[in-house]
Amino acid sequence: MRRVHKRPRFLLDLAEELTWLNEKAGADVAMAWYEALKNTIRQLEKHPFVGRERKDLSPAGIRSWRVSGFPRRLIFYGVGVDKSIVLYRVRQGTMNLLVLKMEP
Repeated sequence: MRRVHKRPRFLLDLAEELTWLNEKAGADVAMAWYEALKNTIRQLEKHPFVGRERKDLSPAGIRSWRVSGFPRRLIFYGVGVDKSIVLYRVRQGTMNLLVLKMEP
């Protein structure tokens, strides 16, 4: 398995999304989303270049991929030289993505 590095902002996004889903849609939906997120990360570990490169975001090399079963939620990630995965953010794809800050 590839190493996966979770940036602090990714972990904050994860907590915010779980809280929001729990409050708005219930614990079952929040847990289903969390499991889908973990499965999607495992998919990225196997196929790191599946997501499209986002030339509109920085730093260079940011890619995005949809969370399985939750198509409005995107994972923003990069692939290291050693093929490790760096998870930057997990956000709704319907938001203004240009305002997202990605930690290098």
